[in-house]
Amino acid sequence: MKTLITNLRGQCLFNVSMETQPDGLISLYHGKYRKTELDSFLKGGEIQINAEHPQGALTRILEIIRGAKIHGEVYVAYGAGDIGPLLNFAANQEGVDGIFSCYQEKVVRFPPLQLKISKTRLKIMKLLAQKDLTAIEIGEEVEISRAMVYKHLNGLIEMGMVKRSESMEKYSITKAGMLALI
Repeated sequence: MKTLITNLRGQCLFNVSMETQPDGLISLYHGKYRKTELDSFLKGGEIQINAEHPQGALTRILEIIRGAKIHGEVYVAYGAGDIGPLLNFAANQEGVDGIFSCYQEKVVRFPPLQLKISKTRLKIMKLLAQKDLTAIEIGEEVEISRAMVYKHLNGLIEMGMVKRSESMEKYSITKAGMLALI
């Protein structure tokens, strides 16, 4: 079974559906949902994402994708709006079978992107999700040298996953880092 999970509407949704030929369609939305005439030709269900924060919305989207993967191939098509970027991120994180969007009503298929975070960096991020720490504290917790701590922290800072405090003593996880941990 092929499932298309999307927040697209109208002609773009129709075009992506023609390209992917799904057996099932799950339309995600946040806020008010207005079905267009084209949407009514496509059979599927609608799911409202009622989360207050991006982490909650991302968690719900990941649950939906994982649930659909149990039944077969999963394709994701995303557009603008509150949940579009989160849907794209979740699709990449879960390794779906295809990721699509539209540009001027033309279907564009994107290659999957991979967020490469080593086990050590993941440990550091999980620690920082609990509380802000100094480089020395991180080194003691993860059991790596101070030089390696700084190497990993600098890499995580470049990726936007971690930030340094204003006093430059402690490190904390960013909102992007929190999303990557979900």
